[in-house]
Amino acid sequence: MLRKWIPIRYTAGVFYGILLFYVGLLDQSFSGILTYYVPLVAIGMIMDSTLVFTFVKTFRKQTAMIGAGIGAVILILFIVFWVLQPLFLADQKYEMADGEEVTVEDLNPVNEENIPVVPRSYAEYRSDILMGQLQNQAFYNLGQTRIQKMDGSLYWVTPIEYDGFFRWVRSDAAPGYIIVSAENPREEPQLIEMDMTYVPSGYFHEDVNRHVRSEFPDVIMYDTHFEVDQEGNPHYIVSYGSYTEFRRVSDVEGVIIVDPVTGEMEQHTIEETPEWVNRIFPPHIAEERNEWFGIYKSGIFNRFFGREGLTQPTYWGSDDGVTGVVDQDLNLSWFTDHTRLVGEGEETSRSMIAFTMFDARTGELRNFRDASGSLNGRVAMDLAERTFRRDDYVAGTPSLYNVYGQYTWVVPLMDRNNVLREIMLVNASDENVYGYGDTKREAFGAYQLELATRTDEDIVPGELTELEEVTATVERVYQWDREEGVTVRFLLEGYDRIFTVSSGSYPRAVFMEPGDEVLIEFMDGGEEVQPVESIEILRNPS
Repeated sequence: MLRKWIPIRYTAGVFYGILLFYVGLLDQSFSGILTYYVPLVAIGMIMDSTLVFTFVKTFRKQTAMIGAGIGAVILILFIVFWVLQPLFLADQKYEMADGEEVTVEDLNPVNEENIPVVPRSYAEYRSDILMGQLQNQAFYNLGQTRIQKMDGSLYWVTPIEYDGFFRWVRSDAAPGYIIVSAENPREEPQLIEMDMTYVPSGYFHEDVNRHVRSEFPDVIMYDTHFEVDQEGNPHYIVSYGSYTEFRRVSDVEGVIIVDPVTGEMEQHTIEETPEWVNRIFPPHIAEERNEWFGIYKSGIFNRFFGREGLTQPTYWGSDDGVTGVVDQDLNLSWFTDHTRLVGEGEETSRSMIAFTMFDARTGELRNFRDASGSLNGRVAMDLAERTFRRDDYVAGTPSLYNVYGQYTWVVPLMDRNNVLREIMLVNASDENVYGYGDTKREAFGAYQLELATRTDEDIVPGELTELEEVTATVERVYQWDREEGVTVRFLLEGYDRIFTVSSGSYPRAVFMEPGDEVLIEFMDGGEEVQPVESIEILRNPS
């Protein structure tokens, strides 16, 4: 009996190990081995004692019960520990989140040109079109699209991956990557062709994660993403670290940088990581710590019973629960806003309690509590979609910036084919203060005008220009009928720009004709499409 049973057990054990360590890339750490083998050993003891007692008549019942009982006790204790242990980790998780309370003064205004307005879905749409230039394009798929800094600007970068095992067999290498501007939707995307051997969609030794695991068997690999250095060289960045509290709390320690062309690897701690690497902490770590920071502020009992002062991150409805935003130096942070914690079945709050910025390189979590009472991101998305209801546009994931000294939501709007159509800025303190346009400059100009004329808040000195007054003759007029009113655009003699005004603010503007002499006031920000703060039709010479 044992001669037949033991070889089968050993064969199954070897197969199980291959699944864990080669296919599943499990770290060869003490906690990993203990977690995945203790239940197996316990089940094996129960099966051994039961089967031997059943088929070997000389095997004593008491011995069988002891063996099976020990296995059952081990299995039950493991399950109880695994289920109950998280209830005692509230303080440890909150300390790991390590949130710092800050105010709007700590959120520096960002250069308008560097605020990303191109949503990821639109970047993927343009990348998919550009991939058609490849030979044998049916062999490949787009990898994960991520935002990063390159040459002082922000771009969406997408590696090209294999489309399955047989395409990998027939291909010598993945063909390269695609970059799409995150700042300017009209900038042409670029296909950078470069043979890359070690990629996530490769197989066997060419799988970049397996390649790393072969060299670093005991580290925890949290995330693998694609980045390009300042010289345009591609790299896969593997965030690594360790677990504390028996694999319950993740602690990121650094990155392993892999050259997908040569396979060369470099390990760096957080402090030693090269400056061109945009992110060390992956988005799922930021999501996790945001959740811990919101629900474990006063321990586990308050989490389930008192629930005093607890918050939860807003659900965006996108792939990530956080979105990437940048500061004035283009350093990346993971952003999300928080609302009050609601129970299952309750309506989600539409007001923001606070928002957080999680530094993607250092893991520092900053909590902006002074934003309490402002509109949350979900409301900003709803407002944008209502404004363009007739066009049936869909709002992309919003991001929050300090624009002209005000908390402001930047919301991209796309059609049903994921083509970017409009950019909308919504004041987080007042949903009636917003501006939009089909270019970034037009949207910021419209928002600047609304902010200056409709809000009582103090404007950051130097952010808005002085009000200019011009008297000139109208050269051409164009009226654009929108759901919320008529937008009048006109040209003035002697001015090489387009002026625009809404009939909602100035109803008489719809009667303006070429040849009219008008008096307008505007803040000259150098925009090609210049919003007008006030307009008066003086006379028509004819």
